[in-house]
Amino acid sequence: MDRAKRRVLLTLAALSPGVVTITVQEFAMSIAFMVLGIFGALSLAAATLAVFPNIGPQTLTEGETKRPHPSLLLPSAMASLKDMAPDPLVIRATLQSRISPSRTVPGFVTQEDHVAMVLAQIMARWECMDVSHLTDDQVRELWLVERLMRCGPAEAGALSCFFVSPDAMLAMRDALAEPVSV
Repeated sequence: MDRAKRRVLLTLAALSPGVVTITVQEFAMSIAFMVLGIFGALSLAAATLAVFPNIGPQTLTEGETKRPHPSLLLPSAMASLKDMAPDPLVIRATLQSRISPSRTVPGFVTQEDHVAMVLAQIMARWECMDVSHLTDDQVRELWLVERLMRCGPAEAGALSCFFVSPDAMLAMRDALAEPVSV
């Protein structure tokens, strides 16, 4: 039975006590039929849920995943990124060491700190703050972002073509590359 038929069946079961009350004008009979209708509706709903358990609230099971992460890359860029990027395990280890705070001088923010903040903000947007929980595609995206932030202008222009918003990525890179004025 498809979802629409199940919903109609449950709706009719829910409305049946009210229909009985309206059609039978005599008050005592009406109350008796209404009570009978309520128990009948509850029984019908329970039987329907027992036979078709997938009507109830949907939850994620172990095999299902959440919605995919909002990608920073063009869909066509992912295939070439798989060929270009190193092994995801190597990238994970590198990202873990870069993102974990290891400040040497308190109060001064270095370019390393800026890059780590950019990567952490992207991970926060993906609602995943642990590098080990990222997919291989997400790890490759972060690797490409880090590489874009650290490379020279010519390579940055070439790498920006992989992104959905190349101008925004180059502007962010340029903002990180500028020397800090005191």
